[in-house]
Amino acid sequence: MRRSFAPVMLALLLIAPLGSVVARPAAAQISGQIELVAQTRWIGSDPAVFDLRVRSAVDDRLLEIRIHAPVITPAALQRAFTNPPTEDVISQFSITNLDDLTIGAGSIISITLPDEEIGEVIRRAPGALPVVIDLIEYGEVVDTIVTALLVADPRARRQSIDLAFIANLQFPLAHLDDETISIDPNMVVTTIEDVLAEVPYSTTVTFTPETLTAMASPQIGGEETIKGIVATLESHDLFAAPWVDLDEEAWRAANENQLVLDYYALGQSQLERHLGRQATTIARLDPNTDARTLSVLRTAGVSGAVTSIERLPRDSVAQAASQPIQVLDDNGVAMPVVAPAEWLHQRLDSDDLVLATTQLMAEFALESTIIDKPRTYVLDLDQVNRTGLDALLSEMALDNTYGFTTISELLSRPSARTASGTIIQGELLAEPSAAIIGASDLRLTEAVVNSYATMVAPATAPVTPLRDLLLAAGARELDAEGRARYTSRVFDTIAAGIAGFEVLDTSRITLASRSANVPISILNAQPRPITVHFRVFSDKLQFPDGEQQQLVLEPGLTELIIPVKTAASGDARITITLTSPDGHLDLTTGTVDIRSTAVSGLGLVITIIAFVILGMWWARTILRVRRQHRAASVAESEDDSGG
Repeated sequence: MRRSFAPVMLALLLIAPLGSVVARPAAAQISGQIELVAQTRWIGSDPAVFDLRVRSAVDDRLLEIRIHAPVITPAALQRAFTNPPTEDVISQFSITNLDDLTIGAGSIISITLPDEEIGEVIRRAPGALPVVIDLIEYGEVVDTIVTALLVADPRARRQSIDLAFIANLQFPLAHLDDETISIDPNMVVTTIEDVLAEVPYSTTVTFTPETLTAMASPQIGGEETIKGIVATLESHDLFAAPWVDLDEEAWRAANENQLVLDYYALGQSQLERHLGRQATTIARLDPNTDARTLSVLRTAGVSGAVTSIERLPRDSVAQAASQPIQVLDDNGVAMPVVAPAEWLHQRLDSDDLVLATTQLMAEFALESTIIDKPRTYVLDLDQVNRTGLDALLSEMALDNTYGFTTISELLSRPSARTASGTIIQGELLAEPSAAIIGASDLRLTEAVVNSYATMVAPATAPVTPLRDLLLAAGARELDAEGRARYTSRVFDTIAAGIAGFEVLDTSRITLASRSANVPISILNAQPRPITVHFRVFSDKLQFPDGEQQQLVLEPGLTELIIPVKTAASGDARITITLTSPDGHLDLTTGTVDIRSTAVSGLGLVITIIAFVILGMWWARTILRVRRQHRAASVAESEDDSGG
């Protein structure tokens, strides 16, 4: 190892001529690589050590190490990591005897910085010293890594830097359009356990209550496995969520705000029913959520949200990954939102995780000294590299400056401000969205289900599966054709459930008196009692007990006796209609023909009077005729006498 500056320069000068006479291999053979295995982070009283895995199969190789002047801001350090610096070098040396520094079996080389020569220099000022390590083969740099050594400032007061976690535990729609339920309760529990495994702190998760409803259905019988979900989620928070994953913006665009509110209310009630707990008032926003949809969500009880960086105003992106940003709804009311730290996801997705986490921890160390309040970064467990996260968590565990918090606590913190102290506000940058196709069909089907529910008792048995099917039709994963399959299935099932009602034909009924009882026979071919609205109507008949009533028709034949009154003799017709109790579903119609031979009291009086008048007329006529005959007879007698 070369330790002093003069020998280092000499070594470099000696290497260059040698490189000119050594046979150079083809470019394809130059494939060296450096990987950081471990290193000293904070410079203390002991010399700093770097353990490197050097993959190089050539003889002409060396490592060149440059230590640069300290930087004090995370941004400056990140620039050094991205673009290896060449200026402000405070120490530089080369290592040619790599084989002599190999430790253990393999290609790990342990390098101890020459503390006697450069120890005072690197400890002179606090900050982060960028360390550039080049692997050189045949005089060319074939790989470079940039790390940092930290020098503590005893006067600095470090603020906490925390992590908050979110996760998506949504499962595919379990209620299928053929009225079956497809879900594996054990798989659900295992997936939840795997996602949340080894997460050191409470995670806020998205979970669709429809999954719980499906697991608890008689078809599945997953009540016991739900207990496993309860146990796994016990220490974690739940995002406010509708019963199924919903495209809130598309439904709002279809003027179905109430539908969105209903889904959120149902989602909350199902979480309380199956998990025995409430969700938070925090929602995960869709990419198309705009200010108008934000107002709807506020009405649904949402008070804060998590969105993506792309949805936030341009001037607030930098702060949104660590502080709440206020976004405005269409009424100008602000809601605090935060976003996952996409840059942190990217940094943890590295082939050299030790180097990546070392760089991050160095940046965090600088950041903790320049911020005036705790800072939090949100990590999405669905996007972050879990191996990289594990490596970061291992490093954070070594320093009590770092910790964890929840999304709820983060959103309760003061909102981000500009350099002048003004609270940052703006509207969400929403992606274009089209209104849901078939919203009216969904509402019509809902009305039919509600009408059917008034006919069956208890309504839970036949109606609950239909309601679940109808609710499932609102899921985001369904297109217009998919929703139509769900609503058609509901219609078909109800149509079959209200079929088979008939008013049986009877022969003409003859009434011999003004008041009588008319028998009516109704067939219910359904296997269950059905509540119906029964109505009779006739132009010529009266119904003393009323024209309509609510009946429960048992399966099979029901015989009814309907009292009627007739005002006159002759033919009449009774029209019978059966509908749902609310009158919206027509079940059947029928008629009964009536012939009345009865004479009313008024008619009898009129008839008697008519007979009396007729009798008097006949009597007068007979008397007049008799007088005329008598007069004629007298006249003839007188004529005979005179002759």
